[in-house]
Amino acid sequence: MNAASAQQTPKHSGFSLIEVVMALGIFLVSVLALIGLLGPSLKSIEEVETTDEIASLVNTLNAFLHSSSDIATGSNFNAIYDAVMDDGYATVFIYRYYEDTPDPKAPPVVNLEIGFESTEGGSVDSRSVVNFSGRGAEYENAAGPIYRIVLSPSSVIPDEHVTDNGEGSYPRYSLNVDLASYPEGYFAMEARIFRREADQAVIQGSAMPTVVAADLSEEEPIFTYNLAVVR
Repeated sequence: MNAASAQQTPKHSGFSLIEVVMALGIFLVSVLALIGLLGPSLKSIEEVETTDEIASLVNTLNAFLHSSSDIATGSNFNAIYDAVMDDGYATVFIYRYYEDTPDPKAPPVVNLEIGFESTEGGSVDSRSVVNFSGRGAEYENAAGPIYRIVLSPSSVIPDEHVTDNGEGSYPRYSLNVDLASYPEGYFAMEARIFRREADQAVIQGSAMPTVVAADLSEEEPIFTYNLAVVR
């Protein structure tokens, strides 16, 4: 065996251009497929968060209307009925706010606030219904969205006790009898929950902007449901 035949042709390591192009193509297709799956996943996460948010708001509002001792010194039912009767609707605000602490280095304290709009229902204050008078400065310290919940008479109330304002009107129904003439043992309401970034954008000092319910007729609430308070 001679020296020439003993020498072997060296083998070159690495990939050819065709192999590299094919690998890049497979990689890009895989990445695009993952990106396509990411959109629905993010949407699903957002929907879950929104559902949890709505459930928390509904539970908070129901507990407040049914059992809060802050609503009235007497009957919660009477106070809520009168509040809706006065203007045809009543507004409840729900939000969380950062509490001022004397120690700037202390961790922030976040509290929940809920109460009726103080400018609605002329006799709200005299009925001792909770409102935001003197506490409105907390609006500026809101730790997240401020929710405006509009309560109006529900369609399940017997026809003789409500007036139908017509399709497209908001509120659709208004009470036509005062509390003394209302015989039912329950008061059914529709609750529309609005996440009002528009309110927060124009907060001036301690005042929230006044919003007439009719102006919300074209705005889509994040959730609408029916509830009732009993005598």
